Amino acid sequence: RKEMTKVRIAFKTLGDDEQVPPTFQQMRCHMVYDVKMENFQRKARLVAGGHMTEVTSATMTYASVVSRESVRIALTLAALNDLEVKTADIENAYLTAPIGEKIWCTLGPEFGEDAGKRAIIVRALYGLKSAGASFRNHLADCMRHLGWESCKADHDVWFKPEVRKDDGHQYYAYCLLYVDDILMVHH
Repeated sequence: RKEMTKVRIAFKTLGDDEQVPPTFQQMRCHMVYDVKMENFQRKARLVAGGHMTEVTSATMTYASVVSRESVRIALTLAALNDLEVKTADIENAYLTAPIGEKIWCTLGPEFGEDAGKRAIIVRALYGLKSAGASFRNHLADCMRHLGWESCKADHDVWFKPEVRKDDGHQYYAYCLLYVDDILMVHH
């Protein structure tokens, strides 16, 4: 139930009189169950059968991540300049991004009273070929909207000038992105 509450945003349920657009591909979705080894927490995730769709171009499926060297440089910079290092994880990250593919499915029993209805997938559901790239592009748009700039050497290192209140000098805050994990280095 917890997973279905979160994932529901990825589906636009069609009415009985609505037709699936002819350019959309059908796909099945299924539940994947897991137990985390560190705390034996049970986990369930609804995923799309992305292997069932037609071949998708690399530009739609490729999602870059911050390089190991950039992480090392950022941590060295933090250690040498007594900067704060913070980390975060974006929960249900892919579901925040609009989808790049045209996919529909028949809803399964996990959808309760909507089981058997047709739905268009409107968010980057785990398992879709374009989900990683869709989320990466969405996150980059969010970063730009918040005033961050992407580094030319590593597009997953973002920086933003900030003025320190105690001495009035300008410094840079750095944000490193690895899929749905964030490393922040700042004063």
